[in-house]
Order: sequence, then structure tokens, then C-alpha cells
Amino acid sequence: MLLPSSTRLPACRYILVGLGFLGFIFNYCLRVNINVVIKRMTRNCSINATSEEEDLFCWDSKTQIDVSSTFFYGYVVLQIPGGRLAEIIGGKRVIGLSMALTAILTLFIPLAARVGGTVQYPYLLVVIRVLMGVCESATFPGITSMMARWAPSSERSLMTTLIMAGSQVGTIAGFFLSGIMVDNVGWENTFYIQGASTFVWLFLWIILVFDTPDSHPFITDKEKVLIAQGLPATKKISPPVPWISILTSMPFWAILVANFSNNWGFHLLMTELPQYLDEVFPEYMEDATVLGLWTAIPYTCMWISSLVFASLCDLMIRKKWLGVTLSRKFYTVLSQTGPAICLLILLLSVTNEKPQLTLTLALFTTAVTLQGGLYSGWITNPQDIAPNFAGTILGITNACGAVPGFVANQIAASFINDDPQDVFLWRPVWIITCTILVCSSIFYSIFASGEPQPWNDIQQEEFKTIKDEESYDYGTLPNKKEKAVEI
Repeated sequence: MLLPSSTRLPACRYILVGLGFLGFIFNYCLRVNINVVIKRMTRNCSINATSEEEDLFCWDSKTQIDVSSTFFYGYVVLQIPGGRLAEIIGGKRVIGLSMALTAILTLFIPLAARVGGTVQYPYLLVVIRVLMGVCESATFPGITSMMARWAPSSERSLMTTLIMAGSQVGTIAGFFLSGIMVDNVGWENTFYIQGASTFVWLFLWIILVFDTPDSHPFITDKEKVLIAQGLPATKKISPPVPWISILTSMPFWAILVANFSNNWGFHLLMTELPQYLDEVFPEYMEDATVLGLWTAIPYTCMWISSLVFASLCDLMIRKKWLGVTLSRKFYTVLSQTGPAICLLILLLSVTNEKPQLTLTLALFTTAVTLQGGLYSGWITNPQDIAPNFAGTILGITNACGAVPGFVANQIAASFINDDPQDVFLWRPVWIITCTILVCSSIFYSIFASGEPQPWNDIQQEEFKTIKDEESYDYGTLPNKKEKAVEI
């Protein structure tokens, strides 16, 4: 039952965006904080430990990469089930439960690290990281499913970006704030503080967020109409998934390839950037706060650029300067070929004799900044081509996109483990990344689409207008009239 109009809120979709943004801050903060903190949890085992280092762990660079990257082994597990579950029971429950379990596991990280002492391989900590990946694997498909029911087409890029760009702010917090915390309150308290803080957000998410405009008790009729008019191809109840049609659709494969390649570059930089800076510039990065700062700055720039790109993208679509298809292609290519060019310059310019700190920081910052275009490109694209199955599609593609999270890091480790300070050993890592990003951009440019695909509406060949409005998500609208389906 709707409440009296005086008790309703004028912009419920923006409350969802705000809390979704905060949720993704915690999402990424909890997954990446280990990349900075682990540098202050470990010591050089080839020399005798000082009295201050006796309590630190004796883990080599490969073990440290295992702790960081095994998150992505679990990150594959619930991508597809999580997306489909969000379409059926709602993204609110899926995301809330995912983040609650991730926060609980974060609180157990110090205990898990201590099991086995300071010398043995941290098996329990690795298990904790895998389980955290399992829990968080449902979050992106979950929010994509919610956006397909909340974001009108004229605001889709910006609303999606505002939420998912929380991952950049979370990366900033995970790097920079974790660096400050570990220097001031110790590495154990860093995990305790960040894990416990997540439950404050969870409380607000539970009481203020709802799965659809129809189920929101405080939404106004005006906002319902605005959202409904912008979602003509979205059904109220998710129909059965047309698996064969999806898996034989080239626009779907364009998103999958873009997801894989983007995550290869994004997660490689996210996990390896702290190690690269710490190993190649040890004197400059001696303090954890400085290391956290210079690994956070690129993601601050990416957050800003993602908002600028999204605003421009929606403006171009709204003004019809560019169609949806060309807009998605432009920002996807920008977010992938741009970083590839930066990495190419890095591997051609930097040597062991001249590591060039300023140039290195500038190139890394530019590469990560340009990745901000992904939110206006392929990551919003599932909502364009199949809003009824947006969560499932992002889940499938994200499952493949999670693979680079552990494969790319293991490949990097195989090249650099003998001497991480040797910049020449890093060159194959950057060459492989450049090749993947460029090839993906070409594939996406050819096969991507911004239009709803025929299989989005499995009944569309039977009728061209909506006769039964109960099967479509127009909400409770005054003076309902027959509406045409946007094909």
C-alpha cells in the first residue's frame, strides 16, 4: 500500500545511487586493502629480523601474490547464479547478504594470518580470501539487475557510473587509508575497523533501498512515471533465460571479451602497482602512507574521469549527437587502448639504470584514469541489449572477467619472482597486457550493439504492443493507456 503523498520522497532512485555508491566503496576497500597492508605484515627473510620485525611474517613475493590474487578464484563462483538470483528475488537481498558475509570474513583475517606462525604458508588466510571472493562475486550482477529496473535510459550511464565508481573510491580508501591506518593503528586494527564499518552501511541499505519502483513505499507517482517511460523493454517479472540465444549473440560476446580484457588490465594494475612501486622505488616508497598515496592517486583520477565520461555520454545520447551503440564503443575503446599506449611507453622508456619515477607515476596515473570510460562503455551495455537479463549477462561475462584476477597475477609472478626490482622482468607483463587490450578493442568495435536484442523479449514476435500491462514494469500509473514496446 502506498503512503500519503506528503510522506513520499522525490528522488528515490538517487537514494539507491547514493547507498549503492557507498556499498561499492566498502566492496572494494575490503578486497584491495590487503595489497598495501601485506607489505607491512611481512619482512625480508634473508636477513636476521630486528626486534620490531620478529612478529612479522616470512612470506616471499609469490606467497604475497597468492594472498592478494586468490580472492579471484572465489570471485568466479556466484557471478552467474548471483545475477539470476537478483533478477528473481531482488538485488537488495543479494547485495546485502554478500557484503555482510564479506565484512565478517574481514574481521577474521588477523586470526587467519596468525595460524601457523610467522614462517609457514598462510593456508587459512588464502581460504578466507577465496571465500571473500565468493561473497563479493554477486555484487556487480546484483546492482546491474537493479539498475535495469531503476535507471531510465536518459540517466543510465551516469546512475550506473555513480554507483560502480564507488569501486574507485573504495580502491582509494583501500590503498591510501589503509596505508595511514597500518602506520598509526597497526595492520590488525586496519582490518577490524574497515570490516566493522561496513555494518553501518548495511543497516542503511536494509531500511532505505528497495528492489523496484513498484515495491518502494515512499516513491512519488511522478518519479514512477519518469522511470517507467525510460524502461519500455523491461518486464516486471523476469522471464526464463534464453540461454542459446544469448550464447550465440555477438553483442553478448563483445561484452564478454571487453570484460575479460578490461579486468586483465584493471586487476593487474590494482594488485601489481603497489608491488612495482615498492620494489623498483624502495627508498621513495619506504613509508606505507607514501605507497598508499601513490597507489590511490590514479584511482582518484579514474573516479573523477568516470563521472565526467558518464555525464558526457548521457548528454550525447540525450541530444542524439551519438547513438547508444557508438557511445558504448567509443568509451570502451578509450578505456582499453588508452592504458595500452601508456604501458607501451613505459616498457620502451624505463630501464634499470633510469627507472624514471616521475614518468612512471604519470603513465600509471594516465592509464588508470582512462579506464574510467569502462562505465559508460561495456559495463552499462547489458542494460542496453537485454534489460530483462542484465544481471545474468553481467554475471556470465564477469565470471570470465574474474579469471584474469588470478591468472594475470600468477603470470606476472612467474616473470618477476626471481628479482621484482628488475624492470626488464616486468616487460613481458606489460606486453601481454597491451596485446590483450588492443585486440579486445578491435573485437568490441566490430560486434558491440546498444540496441535491445530480439531475445530480450521472448514474446515480441507474437505482439508489438503491450496488452497485459501487469507483465511489464510501468508501476502504478494514473490513467494507464496502451504503450508501444520499444524494439
